[in-house]
Amino acid sequence: MEKKERIKKVKVAFTRTVKEVEKRCPVCGNTFWGAKISRYCGRACQNKANYERHAEEYRQMRREHYRQQKA
Repeated sequence: MEKKERIKKVKVAFTRTVKEVEKRCPVCGNTFWGAKISRYCGRACQNKANYERHAEEYRQMRREHYRQQKA
């Protein structure tokens, strides 16, 4: 007879403390409280910064898509 493995599931709860510091958003210039690693005040500023970094690539993709649909 084979022995079956016993697995016991235990719920574990823990909290992680992160020190917040006052920072300034490089996109909009607003001050906000966030973790040391946070760079932007919110998702909108994060998306805007990403678009600004890759603007030419996005424009090129849109141009190609437009030309394919037109053809």
